Amino acid sequence: MSTTLEKPKTKKKKTPYASLPHTPNYIYLMPPGEVLEEKIFEMGIDVAELARRMEVSVKTVEQLLKAEIPLTQTLAEKIEKVTWMPTALMLRFEVGYRNDLKYAMEHPEIPAYRGTEIINQPK
Repeated sequence: MSTTLEKPKTKKKKTPYASLPHTPNYIYLMPPGEVLEEKIFEMGIDVAELARRMEVSVKTVEQLLKAEIPLTQTLAEKIEKVTWMPTALMLRFEVGYRNDLKYAMEHPEIPAYRGTEIINQPK
């Protein structure tokens, strides 16, 4: 029997994210057009009706939904008038999407998906 006193072991407090790896194994990109597409589906209108209400061309709306063009302040304001989705929220989606897209292009080893399409080629 040992008579030496040992300091009791204390458990380290873990943060909720301590077990997560530093880098993800994939990136999912969600452009603002995807959110807008869900909203117009919910409203029961199609792309042509959205374009008419926004007073822009159908081609512009289609490009926005496919993330072929960036969401501008003007377009976000027009979207807000039709869908009641706040301009600031839509612009935050745009900034987040562009930041994630930039990160994905800088890290081709991590596959990045937009919908079911891989937009960068992992090595």
